[in-house]
Amino acid sequence: MKVTVVIGGLTFPSKRDAIEYYKNVLNRYEDGAEIAGVDASAIEALLYARPDKVAEMAGRKVVRYRRKMHRHNTPCFFAELDDGKLLDISYMKFINSYPQSTGA
Repeated sequence: MKVTVVIGGLTFPSKRDAIEYYKNVLNRYEDGAEIAGVDASAIEALLYARPDKVAEMAGRKVVRYRRKMHRHNTPCFFAELDDGKLLDISYMKFINSYPQSTGA
């Protein structure tokens, strides 16, 4: 049985589909670029689907979303907060929290 992944208002028929979606969003932007429009909404949904990241915000507000290189030298989504801090948001960490599928 395939595992359906739900992130905010986005529903993906499989973990692979969710990974491909977020990978495509990430690859549409240059390093340091602001992520805007529907793509920013998808990143916002990802952020608020992660209680650990919401807790890290500690009441601060998101000013914008960006694509930047993570300290592990991989491209990543970041939320720029109203105090200038950057909060990394891993789509893989969220998607990998879903169980593995049990069939095709």
